[in-house]
Amino acid sequence: MPPSVPRAYDHSSHPDRMTFTPPEHIPKQPVFDLLALAGSSKGSPSPPSLRDAPYQRPVNRGSLAIALALRHIGLSGRKEVLVPAYHCGAMIEPILAEGGIPIFYRIRADTTVDLEDMAQRRTPATRVVLVPHFFGFLQPLQAVRAWCDAHDLILIEDCAHAFFGETEGCPVGTQGDYAIGSTWKFFPLNEGGCLVSFRHPLNTIKTRAPSLSEELKAVVNTLEYASTYGRLGSFNALFKNIFHLKDWLVQRLRSEPPSLAPPHKSGDAPTPEDFVPAPFHSGFDPKRTTLSGSLWARWVTEKSSLSFIVEKRRENYQTLLEASVNLPGCHPLFPHLPEGIVPHVFPLVMDQPLAVFGKLKFAGVPIIRFGEFLWDKMEKGTCPISEDYSRRIFQFPCHQSLQKHELNWMIQVLSAVLTGSGSLPSHPDQHAP
Repeated sequence: MPPSVPRAYDHSSHPDRMTFTPPEHIPKQPVFDLLALAGSSKGSPSPPSLRDAPYQRPVNRGSLAIALALRHIGLSGRKEVLVPAYHCGAMIEPILAEGGIPIFYRIRADTTVDLEDMAQRRTPATRVVLVPHFFGFLQPLQAVRAWCDAHDLILIEDCAHAFFGETEGCPVGTQGDYAIGSTWKFFPLNEGGCLVSFRHPLNTIKTRAPSLSEELKAVVNTLEYASTYGRLGSFNALFKNIFHLKDWLVQRLRSEPPSLAPPHKSGDAPTPEDFVPAPFHSGFDPKRTTLSGSLWARWVTEKSSLSFIVEKRRENYQTLLEASVNLPGCHPLFPHLPEGIVPHVFPLVMDQPLAVFGKLKFAGVPIIRFGEFLWDKMEKGTCPISEDYSRRIFQFPCHQSLQKHELNWMIQVLSAVLTGSGSLPSHPDQHAP
């Protein structure tokens, strides 16, 4: 295995513009609180999940699970891995780290696999097929599974966006030889992922336990994120003071000057036009491939109410869907939420993404840009749909921790920016009921 991952992404520089990340006024991902563990459910059973797999290995991140699966497979002389042209670094960097060669196939407008194109790109060197469930909307994989079986190919089901659900009567994760998940995207955690299989034992995969400092970091980061958004109840003020002290100590130890605000030009307050996305980092570190998930992440995942997570995510998605139907300059990628689907985010296709991105980010709206940076070695024109989605799809949070006033605030900001009418609503009160 090469000692380091090649640089996969090329980013334009903006020497005349500053780069900073505006604070996000509502949480982008699930937030820890007691409700996240106890939950409140209407009594409906949750759909299948990756927790149902008989063979499991908890890991630190979902991208590490891809690397671990490839290592378990053993690429040998057949090193090509078929991956979607619509992708992110967390898909590509593990393949490169394990000595694989990514070969890109097209997707259709509904993000499903273009199986005809995939078949044309298969060669005798092809060993693995990786298929993601984009944004939590499960791909119909029976045809892909049959094709893989016919050509002696290993199927990795990328469930980083889809911890729950079923389609075609097939529960999530059951069609792949392996399935990988990102638990932190569905549970109130700062880290966590899993490699699972419904088909093959994983007992030969050896992982190392996190160190004590890594275990403590998992807990501290989770609680710090929760305190940022006022989710720790009467303990919130105490924890905020503790974390402010921690940050101050870290700055002193690193000899960094304290900074309470993002840098800006010539003393002027920053504007939406000043915002430039920070350089992309997938977070993949090949040295951590065998690092097991923390005890904290496993405990939170085990204790969380699955039915609560499922119901709230579907409810929030439906609210965003209904609110966006009549907004100008955009349309939902998935205008219908089928039964059995548990969304990761709410993807919205923008007509003029550059005109609204900075305004939304500067207003404090958390936006996720999956596939914003495609691998620079992928040939231009490989998949026009993927290239278009890379530029135009914004994803907004619909996770279970969003409170009603936070969801309404995000909808109001989105409406104001897209319609160009009225002033933007003020910062949402984090302590509103």
